[in-house]
Amino acid sequence: MTETDAQPAPALTSRQANFALVVFLLAYVLSFVDRQILALMVDPIREDLGLSDIQIGLLQGFAFAILYAVMGLPFGMLADRVSRRKIIAAGVIFWSFATAMCGLARSFAMLFLARIGVGVGEAALSPAAHSYLSSAFPREKLGRTMAIYNLGVTGGTGIALIIGGAVVQLIANSGNVHLPIFGELRAWQTAFLVVAAPGALITLLVLATKEPPRQVNRETGKHSVPLGDVFRYLWANRRTFLSIYLSAGMFGIYGYSLAGWYPALMQRNFGLTAGEAGTILGLAYAVMGSVGLVTGGMLADRLAKKGYFDSNQRVVAWVGAAVVIPAAITPLMPNMTLLTLLLIPSIFLFYNFFGCSIAAVQLASPPSMRGTNSAIYLMINSFIGLSVGSVAAPLTNAYLFGGKELALSLAVVAAIGCGCAGLFALWGLRSYGQLAERQAVLIAQQTQAVAAT
Repeated sequence: MTETDAQPAPALTSRQANFALVVFLLAYVLSFVDRQILALMVDPIREDLGLSDIQIGLLQGFAFAILYAVMGLPFGMLADRVSRRKIIAAGVIFWSFATAMCGLARSFAMLFLARIGVGVGEAALSPAAHSYLSSAFPREKLGRTMAIYNLGVTGGTGIALIIGGAVVQLIANSGNVHLPIFGELRAWQTAFLVVAAPGALITLLVLATKEPPRQVNRETGKHSVPLGDVFRYLWANRRTFLSIYLSAGMFGIYGYSLAGWYPALMQRNFGLTAGEAGTILGLAYAVMGSVGLVTGGMLADRLAKKGYFDSNQRVVAWVGAAVVIPAAITPLMPNMTLLTLLLIPSIFLFYNFFGCSIAAVQLASPPSMRGTNSAIYLMINSFIGLSVGSVAAPLTNAYLFGGKELALSLAVVAAIGCGCAGLFALWGLRSYGQLAERQAVLIAQQTQAVAAT
């Protein structure tokens, strides 16, 4: 029997909802650690396996995104129908296993396949978590809630860079590791095994959460709707959703190029070690990125309380205008001191958008479509942001600058990505506000009708 056939679950207490938020945040942190650790080991992997920068970019982006994007949709549909916490638990176990397999890879093909597996497992997390959290928290707290959940992006990236850099450096200094059956492992291979290990504990914590109740679709009387209905709804409101998807995707191009190639930029241009580059970038992500996420969510919630139904997408548009200049000039700085000074505000401003963008999808969607629409959002963001962002800088460098200007290539990617993101958000701002207001009214009417019965 599916969850939708069972008796409605009682509403979660504040403590239960907050516990789930913390657990899902930890899972998201781990997902980004496992996803991002490769960026710190670009040169060792390239040398050991004989790869080019473009191949490394494919491993960082396309290999991960190819099924991460596609599998998000069936996982999102499942999240509208069955236990969301069980979907998340299964995903954590799968991507942790695949991360360990990255550590056992001996060729580009093996590492490519293992990265695909990481993407498949991680595809289960966010659609289910977004749906769960939108059921567990009220509308006026959703911007902040999504911002806190998405601290996993900044926290995970920061931890991956700080701890990952330290692990890579420590293992490199200690020499190669010998394992029974698998033989000798390089430092970068051992690092993958180390970061995969916490997955078992996170899985147990996810299973300790409690499933929240779902709201019933007023027209069908069901918790979910067919995929065709979802696509018809998206098409009827295409300007709104294209605005959300494209603004997030263009921001993703900048974000993934920054996370994927700044460690290499710092090591190549300024002679930093992996540990030093990881510490600087990791602290910037963990501190300023996290502060930016919460700031953006709180700003959107404050605007929502004042009656701005377009508050989340309004913040996204503001961020595009504010971040484009510092983001574009940061990689051009002639020394690490100036680069770091500009990197701090760039990361802070950039991450103001993330929780708001995800909350915008949820608030523009009927409750019965939120898991599926979240998966579509993540799918498009992956195809545009992750797949393009991870190779945009090396491709720009190779074809425009003869492979000699990684810094200038990162500047070009930042200017185009952030500038277009702000313009796309502005383009759909009015239609988004109108749709979010209609959904808020419908949900309020449904809540009153349930209370009256």
